[in-house]
Amino acid sequence: MPTWVLRAKNPEGEFLRACGCQWVTSSGYMDCVSAGGKNLGHFPSAKVLEAFRKLPEEQRKPGGGAIADLKAGEAVVPEPPKNGLVLKVHTRAMARDGKGAFRNVTVEDYPLKKGNLKTFEEHRHYFGPNTDYMWITEAEWRGLIAGKLVKGEKREVSKAVVERLAIFHLMPRRLTSEGASWGKTQLKTARLTLIVDEANESKVRLRAVGFAHLGSAYDESKATSPNGPLPFGYESPLHGIVEYDRKKDAITRFDLIAPGDVWGRWGDANNNSQTVERPGRNPIPIAFELATGVSPTERIPPGGNGSYVEKTGYFTTSK
Repeated sequence: MPTWVLRAKNPEGEFLRACGCQWVTSSGYMDCVSAGGKNLGHFPSAKVLEAFRKLPEEQRKPGGGAIADLKAGEAVVPEPPKNGLVLKVHTRAMARDGKGAFRNVTVEDYPLKKGNLKTFEEHRHYFGPNTDYMWITEAEWRGLIAGKLVKGEKREVSKAVVERLAIFHLMPRRLTSEGASWGKTQLKTARLTLIVDEANESKVRLRAVGFAHLGSAYDESKATSPNGPLPFGYESPLHGIVEYDRKKDAITRFDLIAPGDVWGRWGDANNNSQTVERPGRNPIPIAFELATGVSPTERIPPGGNGSYVEKTGYFTTSK
């Protein structure tokens, strides 16, 4: 949980302080806490998981401890937009086999980690899977299915939604930093078109196709990371399916995949190469699916940080 929530003078901040949480840093220092407020240790590990399993069942479930209810206006963590959509975003580092198909990464894929299997295993969270959440307002999703829909019709997804998807969620650096996003000037191109595949009295099925390019242009001669001269870049085709249930008046499916490539220097705060850098182009697929609403984690703000929504123009578009 971000430091600004830990410091908040409200039930959210009081809960975090009571369970002994520390500041969260860019290097990933964190605390694992049960639903009842018991601090289980720093950073996810087998030891923390074992400590969780030893807790009484009532303390392993939501409501397993006395937590003050939030009153109107007390929350510092923003809520998803009312009647909007929450998309679960999955990011994972991959490699390619001799035939060009995706495969899991190994320690030998990373020049700065070769031969150090112990470190590679300890930092597996840098390779994924990583989970994030994208928010879409009710007006935005209704705009996707507005008007008379005819099979074969094409319609462009709004600039606001496409830019948000690209800038905040087509971001491989999310694997190493919860606060990572592209600057709006780094968006080279992003488009997403919906094609009506089916439209009847009960259901509308839309096929999504598009493309996004952010950051630098790929230059093979300079893509020599780690410590190479090529700035960070990512590009990907976009493919997906969106379904709308007319009787439920609801989007019931929103699947989107970006099987994209990353290149160049990721860089840390001092622009030094990170250990996740690899030479050339490397696949980091990013997938989106409709959240079910079952888990409380699906209310986590985009990027795990409410300032995304409140301070960085998450719901605005470029001029």
